[in-house]
Amino acid sequence: MNDIKNKKLASSKKDVEVVSPIGRRLRELRKENDWTLAEVAGRTGISVGTLSKLEHGKTDLNFTSVNKLATGLGLPVTDLTNPGRRMLGRRTITLGGEGTIFNAPDMRYEVLCSEVTNHQQGYLKGQVKDHTFDPDMPWHRHKGQEFLYVLSGRLELHTELYEPLLLKAGDSILFDSSMGHHYVSKSRKDAEILFSMSLEGYQNVSDTLRPR
Repeated sequence: MNDIKNKKLASSKKDVEVVSPIGRRLRELRKENDWTLAEVAGRTGISVGTLSKLEHGKTDLNFTSVNKLATGLGLPVTDLTNPGRRMLGRRTITLGGEGTIFNAPDMRYEVLCSEVTNHQQGYLKGQVKDHTFDPDMPWHRHKGQEFLYVLSGRLELHTELYEPLLLKAGDSILFDSSMGHHYVSKSRKDAEILFSMSLEGYQNVSDTLRPR
């Protein structure tokens, strides 16, 4: 009998552990504000089924949908990506590898220093997985400006309006991110970059970023 009980408890704990911080935060917000899933769906345009699965750890949202959820609920994106510590001060730290991770076919993203309340500027570390330019892949584009700094490797930046630009470690660029763009690693290993962009109203046309 005890073995069966212990197995049930272990299974229950496992179920809780697989729920993402975003799913847990959504459940907290619904309880705090007495929102139904239908009300959240109406505010955000995300289906009741998807929201329910998110809360129960059966699905994850891509990066675009996380921003859509935050906008619909009138919250900063960082309230969802890092809900544990909502600081009022000006200092925030992310230890290596501990930021919220999103994976896309062409890049792995780690969201950095996202604990500051009402913070709509995103700071991210990226590992560029594409080593060839795919002309059939939709351009990345979103509102605002994007600052990019190459940490390691060589990066080729493709844009709609300019010839491809080769950047090496230590190089940086600031560009209008509403202009279609793609990143391509031109070194044997994946290039690593540090970049900053506006998260407010973020929409990625490829819509493929998913939390780890």
